Amino acid sequence: NVEGTSISSNSIRQSNMRCISVDGTANATIASNVGAGVSGHCFYFDRVSADNMVVDNLASNMNNRIGWHNRIDGWDDYDADGFAIWSPLNHIIGNVAAGGHKRGFRYYCDWRTLGEDLVNVGGNLRRIPMGTFKDNKAHSNFRQGFHLADFEQFFQFRDPNNVPVFENLSAYRNREQGIYAYNCVYCEFIGGFLSDNQKGIEIRRSDGITVQDFVIQGQTETFKNYVNDKNSHKLCGHSGWTYEGIHMMGTLWRLNHLDPGFGLRLRNVALSGFDKEKEYYDGCPSTEPIGLSADTHYAAHFDYKSSFENVTIDDSRDVILDGCRASSYGYPDIVITDTNGSLDPDKSASNGALVSDEPYMTGLLGDSCKATAGCMSYCAGVCLGMFTFFTERFGTENYKLRVTDTASGVSVDIPGHARTYGESWNNYAYEGQRSFSASLPAGQYTAEFVDELGNSVWPTYAEEQWAQAADCEGGVSIGDVTLIKPAVDAATECADIIRNGDSATRTDNTPWLHTKWYGDNVLVLKPGEGIDGGNAIAMDRVHHWTGIAQNLNSLCTDAGEGQFYEFNAMMKMTDEAGNPSTVINPNREWWRNQSPILTINDRQYRDASTKEYLYTAEHRDLAALVRPFNNAEWSRVHGIFKMMPTSARLWVELERAPDNVKFLLDGASLTPLTCSRDSLVRNGNLELGDTRFWDTYGGDVTIEVLPGAGPNGGNALKSSTRNWYDQGQAQALNIDCVNAGDRIAFSAKIKSDANCLIYSWDHTARCNDLFLYTSKAGVKEYHRVGFITADTPDEDGWHHVHGIHVHTENGEKPDNARLYFPDANMAWDVYTADVKAYVLEQNCEALVMNPDFEEKDLYWTYTDRDRSKVKVVPGAGGSGHALRVYDRDHTWRGLRQVLDSRCFVASEEFTITAKFRLTDAALAGVACVGTQCPSVVIYGRKCASGDVHQQIWNALDITWDPEGWNNYEAAFAVTAELAACKSVEVWIHQVNREWNIEVDDVQISASA
Repeated sequence: NVEGTSISSNSIRQSNMRCISVDGTANATIASNVGAGVSGHCFYFDRVSADNMVVDNLASNMNNRIGWHNRIDGWDDYDADGFAIWSPLNHIIGNVAAGGHKRGFRYYCDWRTLGEDLVNVGGNLRRIPMGTFKDNKAHSNFRQGFHLADFEQFFQFRDPNNVPVFENLSAYRNREQGIYAYNCVYCEFIGGFLSDNQKGIEIRRSDGITVQDFVIQGQTETFKNYVNDKNSHKLCGHSGWTYEGIHMMGTLWRLNHLDPGFGLRLRNVALSGFDKEKEYYDGCPSTEPIGLSADTHYAAHFDYKSSFENVTIDDSRDVILDGCRASSYGYPDIVITDTNGSLDPDKSASNGALVSDEPYMTGLLGDSCKATAGCMSYCAGVCLGMFTFFTERFGTENYKLRVTDTASGVSVDIPGHARTYGESWNNYAYEGQRSFSASLPAGQYTAEFVDELGNSVWPTYAEEQWAQAADCEGGVSIGDVTLIKPAVDAATECADIIRNGDSATRTDNTPWLHTKWYGDNVLVLKPGEGIDGGNAIAMDRVHHWTGIAQNLNSLCTDAGEGQFYEFNAMMKMTDEAGNPSTVINPNREWWRNQSPILTINDRQYRDASTKEYLYTAEHRDLAALVRPFNNAEWSRVHGIFKMMPTSARLWVELERAPDNVKFLLDGASLTPLTCSRDSLVRNGNLELGDTRFWDTYGGDVTIEVLPGAGPNGGNALKSSTRNWYDQGQAQALNIDCVNAGDRIAFSAKIKSDANCLIYSWDHTARCNDLFLYTSKAGVKEYHRVGFITADTPDEDGWHHVHGIHVHTENGEKPDNARLYFPDANMAWDVYTADVKAYVLEQNCEALVMNPDFEEKDLYWTYTDRDRSKVKVVPGAGGSGHALRVYDRDHTWRGLRQVLDSRCFVASEEFTITAKFRLTDAALAGVACVGTQCPSVVIYGRKCASGDVHQQIWNALDITWDPEGWNNYEAAFAVTAELAACKSVEVWIHQVNREWNIEVDDVQISASA
């Protein structure tokens, strides 16, 4: 990097390795050098060369003596280019490359910056601003004159004024392309002359291209006289080569919302000499001023939004481009905007559009269109906006999109088109779609899918996508088209959204898809290999992110938006040899890719107001492998989830098993799952014999069903390998039928360590609790909804965990709800059984649940976890059960229960009844006097004016019996303050802390 360095005015002949190689050099001048007859590249610039002035050099007659077999490892001189430029940072001005074995000028901008030892030493060369490139000339090269690849400067700056510019280029007599632009994003070609090339300029995988002030000629008679028909340098050296002035794309290469969004703009371009195919080049299959690429039609229609201005084409056939040939490539609906009428064959239009000459293209344009040569039509005075519906491929072969001008009533039926590369592409989820595209002037329209009889139909889904506005005024725009959808009877037509899910009726693979983008036959029907001897579907997988998929009917998903669905599928997983896979582990988290999961792919708009760009959002782990898992047998994938909001397209996918695990699928279904207020937890006592509806909460937790290990010989669910205290078994809940203010009762039986502490907050030693997690519109809530109240487990060691939860407004119809069992020491295994959750229906006649304690401590809990203890004891009269609160450290310690706050209406009266007994530490009865006698307290929380505390004393005139049970009865009226509370509880406490409180037969009844 020494300013003033100059390598100039040198003549280099017959070098065995290059002319001038510029490596790691900056600020040098390389000028007026001549290289001829050299092996390898003539002028070479490595990736770290920068700011060098390369001016007025000549590279001539590069030979092919260096081949692949004798090259230097890591070098590419077997390509023998005149100027091999790996860094875009140099300034290339006024140079000539002639007669080379490969290319005249070749740019290759790497995504890395490799130093001399091929180690990455910098950033992405594709995205840095390029130096000056102008006044360069390339002729008589065996391949391209200019090979310009990988210019992505636009992505760095997103500024259309800060883009690569190639100025005043001349390319002639090159065997292939004069200019070959590959992956050039928003590149501008300003000024140039192209002649006698197989293709003047070819644009490949490049969007946002401008070609301005160019003269592009076909083969001239002078050059024709120099070329022998048998010479390999002749035009159309291969029978498949077309001869074109401009070879452009038909589909946009990049579809991101920050990409250019348009294809080609021609300004002030003159094309001539492409009409002499019979006289000069009868071996060419096609000779056109403008041709389209045959292999980039991913959408099976033209969306390479292009506009021409002051473009003149001298063609004796009046051909601009061959629409028939383009249609065979997959472009049946070409639209090129003519901003100043230069393409009008009558030369009378001020503007217009060149379109495919098809009734569905011209039928709504009145008498403005005139057929031209090459299966095209010129429509004068129109500006056309474009929109496309992408739909399911299968079953839509005969569908049309009927577009009606609502003002005139005129309609056109637009056929659908789909790419047909091969079977694997036909059912490839990302590209195997059918497209229906319309280009229309401004107006109001309806669009409706119809079958061959004209009946209204629906193509499973319809992704509506709009092109950017054309380079003219007045095209149709979003909001001008109303899509008419047929009615759907969701109860019958959407009873199972999965199609062809059952092997008993399966005769082919459709409409199943896959996400493996390569392979000959990815999905294969397997006759007789289904669950019951029917036909299964096999998928040949390689990578864990690939899977088997299916589009969902959007009429059904729209109707079911916000509702719960249950997914079921039966699967076998094998290795490459067809043996049962040994690498499946259903107890690892989904992102470890050890087991199949269900993903819903959700096509969403970046901006719904424009509908120009869609992206795929993935909702993962909606269903998982059920345990027990036996790799040699059919296994179930199961889960429930809430249907996503209305989407352009939803498709389910079974994916994420390890690499090279093959799938065999059968018995797939997706059915509505209703919410039951009586049974919010499903398979709570493992009556299904497996973990259906159950999964894990957090981490690589192992869960398994233990037959006969539950209470009374039933089943139990065990979680192990817990790595944090809140991890363990869990269940996703459908609680959409539960309203805010409803009370949900939760109960379960649970075991962990035999010595777990019930009355402790120490998470290293305490017993499990029961939690409810909800998430709604980003608001997350965690509620401790169940506790172990009594220190009296069942004879087989099962503790009872239970509680009452008042459903919150944020928890009403949540996006997600999950029940889980946290808090135990992470080293312990956790066992659960008999898990229940149900709504306690409103009963204002009797407010207390389990008033006589015949269900032991159910619904009751302590007032403070670590300040007292509770025991189940014999009830009043020596029969049944009662509860004793003991080891109280304060008068406030006692029992409580959540009541239904909706029953507390101002001025309503209730009567409280109960039986009490007080004992000392030795369980001897004690007598109460005055305020040391039991009372009942009604607590109101979340009240309009702060908490409410209403202590109610015994109204009975009794003589306290220290050794027996004592009746309590009192009435109270609901105050306005209590009626304004969202949560109301009954508490029994406020007696001498040294005493035990025993209670039975508690009830709060509506007064007569």
